[in-house]
Amino acid sequence: MTRSGSRHSFSRIWRWPFALALLTLFGLLSALLGQEGLWWALSWVALAIPLLVIALAWPKARARSE
Repeated sequence: MTRSGSRHSFSRIWRWPFALALLTLFGLLSALLGQEGLWWALSWVALAIPLLVIALAWPKARARSE
């Protein structure tokens, strides 16, 4: 495999985990630093999205492993 091929596969594999990590970081920081109700609502949404992704992906992963 060439270097550009490995770079492409690296970014393809880690794109969504990195996006979910940034979203989680945003949610945690907005919950800690936000003083208004809007920031708390944004933190709830930002922290709920990764949990929703896990809940949707878990049954698919279990079905593949069986």
